[in-house]
Amino acid sequence: MSGVTDLDKLGALGSLTNEVDAENGPTPEQAEAIKAEADAEAQAKAWAVIPMTVGKVLSMFAPELDMIYTPDACKGWGEAMVPVAEKYGWNGPSNLPELGLIISTASLAMPTVVVLKMRIKAMRETAEAEARKQANAQAAANATDVVARDVSLTEGAAGGGAQSGG
Repeated sequence: MSGVTDLDKLGALGSLTNEVDAENGPTPEQAEAIKAEADAEAQAKAWAVIPMTVGKVLSMFAPELDMIYTPDACKGWGEAMVPVAEKYGWNGPSNLPELGLIISTASLAMPTVVVLKMRIKAMRETAEAEARKQANAQAAANATDVVARDVSLTEGAAGGGAQSGG
């Protein structure tokens, strides 16, 4: 026995093939597989934009949906969508820049609408409170005038009766 086993020979051969691969790069088949994998990942990311966008819009109304529309969940949906898109010949959502515009506009418009509604409501409540305050003040002034008039009439009647008696 020479002391070198078949396993040792395979290990040396493996090291040799790794060196050759490193010097020469991937084979055309390997390069194609690497490119296909990168393309599939890029397509999955592109398709993942749809649920991510929908999730952002829905989260404006229901913030708890942020837990559902996570990047990982949306990426998983995108990965599942790629074979379906390929089957039907659909292009990725990157061909729909309008979708991005709509979502961006909604992300600005929705908070604006909410803030304006709150501001208008607060202004109405302030105006109503001021109107109630003025109405109460006017009612109090009218009541004071009525009381003063009644006192004046009462004093006049009492004083007039005494003067006529004298």
